[in-house]
Amino acid sequence: MLRICMWIIPAVMLIPSFAVADNGVQGQRGKQAAAKKKVELTREEEEAATAFVTKHHGDLLELLIHLKEGLPQEYNKAIRDLSRTNDRLEALAGRDKTRYNLELKLWQAKSGRQLLTARLRMGRDDALIQQIRETLAEEHQLQLSVFKHERERLAARMKKLDEQIARHEKNQQGSVDRQLATLTKASKNSERKVKAGKRKRPASKDKSKESKKPT
Repeated sequence: MLRICMWIIPAVMLIPSFAVADNGVQGQRGKQAAAKKKVELTREEEEAATAFVTKHHGDLLELLIHLKEGLPQEYNKAIRDLSRTNDRLEALAGRDKTRYNLELKLWQAKSGRQLLTARLRMGRDDALIQQIRETLAEEHQLQLSVFKHERERLAARMKKLDEQIARHEKNQQGSVDRQLATLTKASKNSERKVKAGKRKRPASKDKSKESKKPT
């Protein structure tokens, strides 16, 4: 079991800050700190993370099962990270399908490389090292593609903004005149209504006085 956990734990490290608890003897302060960091999962988080791994990186599923049995707190942390990754990618899919596909492939490459690196810790293997090299090259290429896609998106946004600026500068005086005409028209309409109201008031007062005359 210990031999399995030695390479399972790094395989589920999906963010740099993921830390594995020390299995050695801890002081009271260490136990208190560990208690504060305890992660509780919801059923929805676990189901979403499991479905995500099953669909996009099946090799991790068996490892997560072993981790759940041997180190439940580390399992919870891994599931929480997977759930967040799934949420982030789903949100991205709704906004930018191309970026979503690139980010998903990048995640797959990174988690695959982490799995290979974890296995390498069990002993040097030239074939495994070559696989890691190829995976690293794939990661770099995918990250480059993400940067280029983002540059294209920003360039398109900049072009649209330049067009809006040019149009605004060209029509600035006409726009001011139109807005001023609209505002003054509304002001004149309000003034006419006020005057019309004032003309009606004296007549109503005279009628009120006539009704009060003694019979």
